[in-house]
Amino acid sequence: MLLSMDEFRAFEPKKTTYALFGWPLGHTMSPELHAQLFEASGQDADYIGVAVPPEDLPEAFELAKRKLGGINCTIPHKKAVIPLLDEIDTAARDLHSVNTVRFADGRATGFNTDILGFAESLNRDGVSLQGKKVLLLGYGGAASVMAYHCVTQGAYLTITGRNLEKAEALQKQLTDAVPGARISVFSRRHIPRDIHIVLNSTPVGMYPKENAAPLHKTEYVFDAIYNPPVTSTMKLANPRKTKTRDGLFMLVMQAAHAQTIWTGVTFEPQACEIILRRTYGKMAVKRLHEKHGKKNLVLCGFMGSGKTTIGRKLARLTGLEFIDADIYLEAKEGKKISEIFAEKGEAYFRDRETAYIKELAQKDGIVLALGGGSVLRPENVAAVKETGLLILLDTPFYRIMKNLSYSTNRPLLDKPDKQAETRRLYNARKALYHRVADIAVRSPRLSEVLEKVVKSV
Repeated sequence: MLLSMDEFRAFEPKKTTYALFGWPLGHTMSPELHAQLFEASGQDADYIGVAVPPEDLPEAFELAKRKLGGINCTIPHKKAVIPLLDEIDTAARDLHSVNTVRFADGRATGFNTDILGFAESLNRDGVSLQGKKVLLLGYGGAASVMAYHCVTQGAYLTITGRNLEKAEALQKQLTDAVPGARISVFSRRHIPRDIHIVLNSTPVGMYPKENAAPLHKTEYVFDAIYNPPVTSTMKLANPRKTKTRDGLFMLVMQAAHAQTIWTGVTFEPQACEIILRRTYGKMAVKRLHEKHGKKNLVLCGFMGSGKTTIGRKLARLTGLEFIDADIYLEAKEGKKISEIFAEKGEAYFRDRETAYIKELAQKDGIVLALGGGSVLRPENVAAVKETGLLILLDTPFYRIMKNLSYSTNRPLLDKPDKQAETRRLYNARKALYHRVADIAVRSPRLSEVLEKVVKSV
């Protein structure tokens, strides 16, 4: 629920409620994220967003003390809220930034859980900062959080950006807060080459400006951006040598730490992992609609590539309905595909397949797994791409053969040398799959395929 300031004045919570204050607020994932955390911990609580103009922050804060159990603050209130507090913890004071406020015993205490979320992200990836040379792109709020954690953990920090005066101001803020911090400021032309870790806090690569980004090759890249989940900066990293992490896990963990501050509830790592995957799924649907202008996700690929398995998992993750085009056809025809081939031939089957694909393409909010030969007909491709994003599961051939070894219901492979026929069809169709697909995803591991599909949208 997102409220205006006038609506918040009239708002009376029916249960324990928390809120996000920001201006302008726009779309935020925080209410959905906190709802999942409440569910995971068994709390009966609500979370709302309130668009609070800067001049109304003092009034909104006083209303919150009466109505709410706590608040989160985002731009432009993270610094402005500090004079309204009774207490502030050390990190938030050093950062001059509060994103979480707890109301208890008539007092308001400010914290910064962004730094906790960032630290959790590095720990998740096994990244140590001690003695590492770290390059920070940017000098705003997110940058100060990451920079503070770096210098308190013994990193050698280099800050760069378009405005070196702002970079130097962040440098001074950090050295005042952490005496002995090792921090340098360089223009982008003079960045040291022996950087171990790159941290991006700038909007470069953020949707809808996802293309231009600085070029850096290093051991680890962290990008505070999470929309898109694979940013331009991350794409420039060597996938074989460089770990990358977007900012969504940081977002999840800062929210979890905020709830711990408010209620004392802690979260098991597995619960947070589930919430992370679900949030990626929700974000994929949002991007499907807003970036791609589509309403369905459509999987194509050779038989045995895992379309049905991945499709079911993808549907659960996104909340969309799963439909297997082959199973749909069999249900409509009242016969197995092998029976249709045997009785009426492939041409008849392909005609019925086209009719049902056109029918399915008109549905709204589905994950559709196509048959292996569906994209052979241009009209099928045109139909699904009118409403859907077409994703190729480019599964390695050896994995396909292993998957097909368990199947005895593939009429096109009913030949004396099944492997040779599979290879012939695979080679004949491979280029076509790549030509018609909007996105191609490749991995021998199903769990990795699912993650890549979700992040590729």
